[in-house]
Amino acid sequence: ASVKNSDSTVEGFNQPMRLAAMVCGSADALQWGGKEQGADFFDVKGDVEALLAPLKPTFEPAQHPAMHPGRCAKVVLNGHGIGFVGELHPRWRQSCELSLAPLMFELDLDAVLQREVPVFKPVTRQQAVERDIAVVVSESVSHAALMQAVWTAPTQGLLRDAVLFDVYRAKSKPGSESAPATGLGHSEKSLAVRLTLNRDEPGLTEDEIEATVRSVIAQLQMDLGARQRV
Repeated sequence: ASVKNSDSTVEGFNQPMRLAAMVCGSADALQWGGKEQGADFFDVKGDVEALLAPLKPTFEPAQHPAMHPGRCAKVVLNGHGIGFVGELHPRWRQSCELSLAPLMFELDLDAVLQREVPVFKPVTRQQAVERDIAVVVSESVSHAALMQAVWTAPTQGLLRDAVLFDVYRAKSKPGSESAPATGLGHSEKSLAVRLTLNRDEPGLTEDEIEATVRSVIAQLQMDLGARQRV
């Protein structure tokens, strides 16, 4: 009832506009120096992130009738779900006799159009510093929860980037109930994160770098029950 007549709406009918895309096949042009690689969930997830930049969406496991159960995620922006990304449901793939499973996303157009225009910031003259940390967490900890804890840490603006670059799970022998020799439990995984630290002026001191890293680790311990892996 709140919808009024306009060039794109009909009074009394809520017909929100969507932005959707689908990809199937190779993720890139075929090159002589490498094997052909098909597009996957993370390629499309990256497309969504690029589309919404500089805003940073998060992704939560979800269900959608057109998408593969277990290979679908809700796109969340500022605490609100704005769409889905995932793999086409097997029944639709089979009915269309597709040899490869298409990946797709669907987003609320209003949410895409309301993104902020990037603002120019001068490039710092200081050399960025990278530090790698590895923590052991429960298998149930998601990438979104990990990144939220990292960015929640009080780093006084020195943390400029954080990237998960390795996930490790211990391999135990079948029938063995003892903890693996790596120190990881059967329901645990090790996550390695690369932290990039910097500021405009002056350069970072070693004490500031170490304090920032300790702050991130402490936040992971408090929020996720993580322990540092050495």
